[in-house]
Amino acid sequence: MTFLLLTSSSWAQGRTASRADRGRIHYSTLYKPETVEKFRGEVVSLGKTISGNGRDMCEYLTLKTSKGNVWVVLKPQSYKPAVNLNIKPSDQLEITGSRIMLPGKTALIAAKVQRGNDIMVLRDVKTGRPAWAVGDDWHVR
Repeated sequence: MTFLLLTSSSWAQGRTASRADRGRIHYSTLYKPETVEKFRGEVVSLGKTISGNGRDMCEYLTLKTSKGNVWVVLKPQSYKPAVNLNIKPSDQLEITGSRIMLPGKTALIAAKVQRGNDIMVLRDVKTGRPAWAVGDDWHVR
């Protein structure tokens, strides 16, 4: 019986360690208020990737700007903002967010996305706190 408990404990720890080593990024930890910028452009593509917590998909888009393409992190797929823009390729957007560098690309952690007069709020521009955050559990150190 002791052998089974030790074996299952080691196996569980190994699984936890391997999940942590997958290199997931909690995008909220990368948001820096001092790098907030506005980008205007046309949506080239939309996609989803595994979120930092590994429990949801994270929506993103590629925005074609006058300075080149920018990869824009939007929100978890499960988050439904008060104003949801239902973004499509060829939409013209103005996006305010924190400019960051990821390996091989310029990226933006979106705080606000505007199409015409409609604004989708995703994060607090000054702090980066996600609109979907509950309590202090929003992955920012």
